[in-house]
Amino acid sequence: MPRIILSLLSGLMLCLAPTAWAEPDPGFEVKETNNVKVIRNEDGSRSIFERSERGIRKSMYSSQGKLMSVTLYRIGKYNELRSCLIYDGNKNELFFVNYGYDVNGRLVEEQMRDSASKALVRRFIYTYDDTGNRSKPLCITLVKGKLNEQRLRSASPTHFDNQKMFKENPNS
Repeated sequence: MPRIILSLLSGLMLCLAPTAWAEPDPGFEVKETNNVKVIRNEDGSRSIFERSERGIRKSMYSSQGKLMSVTLYRIGKYNELRSCLIYDGNKNELFFVNYGYDVNGRLVEEQMRDSASKALVRRFIYTYDDTGNRSKPLCITLVKGKLNEQRLRSASPTHFDNQKMFKENPNS
């Protein structure tokens, strides 16, 4: 299986597998401040966003307090996202993402690359209507193997429900 699918599946299995009650990671109990935002999900998991002069750190924890992933965002001089690095819960670098903007400063593309191979894995492309409203992203997955639609549904089953916008990958 491609590395991206294995990473996503292993993360899902960690979330679903019964675990022994262990002490939560120290970051799980962080308090909100002007520079820290905590999002508590219905399943007990948490996402913690910490802003500094260097960027934004997003830490995702399971309901048991286990660190699942860390994303480090680099912010530009106009507070726009420039890039990010995505790590698993063991702090292994998995992906890096670059963000592209048009001359009006609107996000037009995200490019996700595998950190080990540097291969382009996925692209999100955005368009805008005449009044400046951003479209839903067009997602292009560039991994050999199964149908793109199957890969995306397994990674994000609710994001692309009932959409038939994907064709069979010609590299299969």
